[in-house]
Amino acid sequence: MKRNIRRRAFIWGLGCAVLAGLMHIGFVNLPASNPESAEAADSGSGTIILYVNGEPVTRQEFQLYMDKEKGAVTNDFNVQYNAEDKEGYWTAEFGGERPIDRLKSRAAEEAAKGKLLQVLALEKGLDYPAAFGQLMKAWEQNNRQREQDISNNKAVYGLGQYDQSQFYFYTLGNLKLKLEELLGTAELKPTGEDIQQIYQAHAADYQNRTRLHIEELSIPYAGEADTGGALQAIQAALGQLNQGAASEQAALSHTGLRLLKNTAVADSQINPLSSEAVIIQTALQLEPGRWSSVLDMGGSYSIVKLADKTGNYAVPLEEVESQLKAEALSLKFADYLEQQYRASDVRLEQGNYDAITAP
Repeated sequence: MKRNIRRRAFIWGLGCAVLAGLMHIGFVNLPASNPESAEAADSGSGTIILYVNGEPVTRQEFQLYMDKEKGAVTNDFNVQYNAEDKEGYWTAEFGGERPIDRLKSRAAEEAAKGKLLQVLALEKGLDYPAAFGQLMKAWEQNNRQREQDISNNKAVYGLGQYDQSQFYFYTLGNLKLKLEELLGTAELKPTGEDIQQIYQAHAADYQNRTRLHIEELSIPYAGEADTGGALQAIQAALGQLNQGAASEQAALSHTGLRLLKNTAVADSQINPLSSEAVIIQTALQLEPGRWSSVLDMGGSYSIVKLADKTGNYAVPLEEVESQLKAEALSLKFADYLEQQYRASDVRLEQGNYDAITAP
């Protein structure tokens, strides 16, 4: 028996905060799936729990979403009813509701969103395993390749092996980014009006800012053996600059030195650990015309000069256009996904769904 899932408004997050971290440093060490849950998934891996536009979500795939939502549901029932996860907990009633029912409901909604994302990506021509079984073969192949690379002393980023959940949700999140990027060059491409609206919505954020004119002299180094020569060169250039030499003249004192002149707005929404943030924070501590001490940027040495500083600066649209364009695309993409979800055909295999009585 099939029935429609009750649709609710939703946000297509797919763990963006976590994904950003994954993309920056590789996979993180997430907790492995519950072995008991894995056994439950394997026991009915071919059973269909729901369909999205005719595409199935199997019991094994559905289990990944249950594992993902389990902690949130446990926390909700603890906060609402002071309930503890102990024997009989998942099928006990609290305020007329059972934890297992809320868990399955949340998992069903998230699984439907994930499957729809896959369907849309395939329709747009993106390369992605069409079935869950194919994705799991890619996961196994990925782990075998990583194991082989480790045995051959090749560089491997992240962990040596990844569980199903890590691989599945990272791959799905990456697919979402690719689909957004693709549609951003076509039907969802932000218009000038879209960008202007975002700018106006943040108008107060772009007023009374501090604009910096920064000069940076840097020299790269490759490994520990190269650091001595690079450090000596940048220190020599700093000595020339402190004696009154022009930036361009100091940059010519060594073939590896590079001079960059940029403008930046203080308090911009950038990663505080990025090299750009380090340069800006260093410049803010300087008097105009003064050079900083040598900074080790990890892979290069830099010295920074605050050439000029302007207060009460109103940031023009042109200086933040790329940032505004990205935000406009993100909003249009979220609306697109919601519209697609509302128009989709999402159906439960009720008997198989009801048969799930444990997480």
